[in-house]
Amino acid sequence: MKKENNTYKIQVENVTKTYKMYNSPIDRMKEALSLSGKERHTVFYAIKDLSFSIKKGEILGIVGRNGAGKSTLLKLITGILEPSEGKVSVKGKISSLLELGTGFNMDYTGIENIYFYGTLMGMSKSQMDEKLEDIIAFAEIGDYIYQVVKSYSSGMFARLAFSCAINVEPDILIVDEILSVGDMRFQAKCFNKFKEFRDKGVTILYVGHDVGMMRQFCDEVMWIDKGKLVDKGDPTYICAQYTEYMYLDDVDDFTEYKKFEEKKKEEKNFEEKESKIEKIFQNEVERELFPDSIAHWGSAVGNIKNVEITNSNSEIITYFEPGELINVEITYSDCDTFEYEYLSVAISIKNREGIDLIVKTTFDEDVVLYNKNKEENKVCFSFRTNLANGEYYLVVAIENRRNASISYYEYIEGAKFFKIYTDKRIFGIVNVEAEIKIS
Repeated sequence: MKKENNTYKIQVENVTKTYKMYNSPIDRMKEALSLSGKERHTVFYAIKDLSFSIKKGEILGIVGRNGAGKSTLLKLITGILEPSEGKVSVKGKISSLLELGTGFNMDYTGIENIYFYGTLMGMSKSQMDEKLEDIIAFAEIGDYIYQVVKSYSSGMFARLAFSCAINVEPDILIVDEILSVGDMRFQAKCFNKFKEFRDKGVTILYVGHDVGMMRQFCDEVMWIDKGKLVDKGDPTYICAQYTEYMYLDDVDDFTEYKKFEEKKKEEKNFEEKESKIEKIFQNEVERELFPDSIAHWGSAVGNIKNVEITNSNSEIITYFEPGELINVEITYSDCDTFEYEYLSVAISIKNREGIDLIVKTTFDEDVVLYNKNKEENKVCFSFRTNLANGEYYLVVAIENRRNASISYYEYIEGAKFFKIYTDKRIFGIVNVEAEIKIS
């Protein structure tokens, strides 16, 4: 008998899942009542002879077009479905987000569903009592936590479901594109939580279509098509192959671009936050000036008073075209702890996955800051982003650059959020100006 490898948290061995497909309900009935045993169905292979394994602490991304068998595979791993052939071995507590509604009763309130979910995960009421505050704080749905969940928007439901899943201390976390319904800010916060889980050694299965996120976040990526394994390995390589396949197979999916002027008429900002629930940091400072920030910390929190992003006409807007001038103005007050010789104001533009795309600091640009006004000091960065279509967020910081290891007086991740729109096809992250010559 084959001995299982204890280092693996998930092992899928030659698994096949089939379904009987009938042309009509009458054919199903005729086959069931047939004395001759005549078959009136065809066999559909949702998963076919699939094998792979995942070690403790690994993050595996799964890509594939709609109908490839991704969700079926996850349901086999979580035990919702039984394989027709083969074996699935799982070691450890699984917390899964397979689809909206899984593990929730629509007639229960948010609070009641938190305890209901905990019961399904084998946790006691006292254990859930200890986690209740963290779950509510992360979900950020305010007083709706006391309303029945059938009254929730899809975004609110996703917030609560994700918050429950990550707060039950899972050994294995499985996410199946549920976060696509959340707003950009909440998605960024969830990705930060994924990184925290990765550092703690939690095994994660992530199914999605965002190959950029797969490249940055996953240790390996597995590509399945029509229930069969196509390839598995380095995220950059697999995602490149999958993107090429999708592009050549269905061009229409990659050529739908919306014009900038049309997008300008849409909502001015990202989905408004349903509530304001303060997250307490080490120094227990209330972040009233930047309530939507993803993270806000430092040794002198509260000195950054205002951050604005404007265009060339000094208009405050949340959308720009690639190449358009962007002004980032930071207003801050003086602090007794500032070492002005080493003081630096810094900004960073990050994408949804938290990758630094543009970083600028006064220190590295040799701009000296002086204590000219204790009540109000302003620094303005002006530049052209040339970023491609997408959603981005701004990091603002006041730094101490005395040592090689930077220390922060104040660090605000997600001080502002904005979008880039264009009807021009830009395939990279940044659209740089180039001179093209033909000879």
